[in-house]
Amino acid sequence: MQNLLSLGLTLTLASSLLAADKPNIVYIIVDDLGIGDLSCYGQKNFQTPHIDSLAKEGMLFSAHYSGSTVCAPARSSLMTGQDQGHTYIRGNGAHELRKSDTTFAHLLKQAGYTTGMVGKSCVTGNTKNPQAPHNSGFDYFYGTLSHVTAHHHWPTHIFEQGKKKAIPGNKTKSGTVYIQDRYTEKGLEFIEANKQKPFALLLSYSAPHADIDVPMDSVTPFLGKFDPEVRYKGGHYKACNHVKATYAGMVTRLDKHVGSILAKLKELDLDENTIVSFTSDNGPTKAGGYHWDFHNSNGKLRGGKRDLYEGGIRVPFLVRWPAKIKPASITHHPSAFWDVLPTFCDIAQVTPPKNIQGISFLPTLTGSTQPAHPYLYWEFHEKGGKVALRKDHWKIVRLNMHAKSPSPYELYNLIEDPSETSNIAEKHPEKLQELTTLLENHRQKSPIKKWNFR
Repeated sequence: MQNLLSLGLTLTLASSLLAADKPNIVYIIVDDLGIGDLSCYGQKNFQTPHIDSLAKEGMLFSAHYSGSTVCAPARSSLMTGQDQGHTYIRGNGAHELRKSDTTFAHLLKQAGYTTGMVGKSCVTGNTKNPQAPHNSGFDYFYGTLSHVTAHHHWPTHIFEQGKKKAIPGNKTKSGTVYIQDRYTEKGLEFIEANKQKPFALLLSYSAPHADIDVPMDSVTPFLGKFDPEVRYKGGHYKACNHVKATYAGMVTRLDKHVGSILAKLKELDLDENTIVSFTSDNGPTKAGGYHWDFHNSNGKLRGGKRDLYEGGIRVPFLVRWPAKIKPASITHHPSAFWDVLPTFCDIAQVTPPKNIQGISFLPTLTGSTQPAHPYLYWEFHEKGGKVALRKDHWKIVRLNMHAKSPSPYELYNLIEDPSETSNIAEKHPEKLQELTTLLENHRQKSPIKKWNFR
């Protein structure tokens, strides 16, 4: 018996030591931020110095893609390592991941990590089930469960550890607690509470998604700087008298929140071996009075949220890991949300599921030889239905997929035409056929009828 007890203690100690050697993970995802909204990607109207520091001290990805062009399916691809031809959630709506869906949170828990998610739920489409985040592998959850609740930045209630909690003084479109500030506070608390063991924090801000709304102290520095200003009279989204200034204030306040997270990691002497990533769930919006043209939020890319052109799906992605990543690195490796799960598995030394399309980009982070995707695939079921596929620097897009006669395929060369202004399908019929065949043979049928094409 004594020998068995000694063996058990030895195995427990060995497991603890192994876990202790693993880096912490902080993955920050914001909502509807365009690739052009960060100064490290070219924003000129306002500055994002704390987020930019991730690029200066780490790696900037120039060709990173969301899982989709709206939030729930994008997050489904992020969580499961599957693209939109395979993951369960392929659109917004009242769906949550199934018990059979393995997420990166499940896998990190297997590797000894304490897992937490703060903010807008990344594992549900729109649910009333407060256990959904925990069912998807998170030890700790503080945030909203539904899309509509996340539209407004002064929610009357929040969920923490499966319990609904009121926020006194908040009235949905006004109040005393700006929820993005509270998310930062809870993120800092999670880091502090788990500083002695490996942790993985998914920090999911619901800004700068409309409402276009932020406390006035973040708006004031920009008043009068963006004439002519835009006024939005309101509706489902909150009225706003200074749309351009308020949007700039939302992004710069997010930047300060990122700065607070980085400062906490340095204070606790955790920053050297903590991987901090920053991204957005899809391209910029045209909602709540905002338009991506106001601040060139999509940069030189075509389109935005709900498009499968580059502006809708190519997103900012920055990774800082001082122990491994060379400062001020830039990679042009095409990657996507479904690559995050296998990357985390590589980092945590745990085996990923077999039924994924993701490829770990850990070799890119560490300067090793990076396997390339044969191609990347997207589909979207609003606005008539759309599909897209990128292979090397070639990309095809097809619209009106739910119609009896969908639109013809469009073909673009992303090196020569990154803004997708010239459809060259007629000039390259062989390349068009190659990509068309890949696309039409890729997807698996969805169990949800509305997420299938004719």
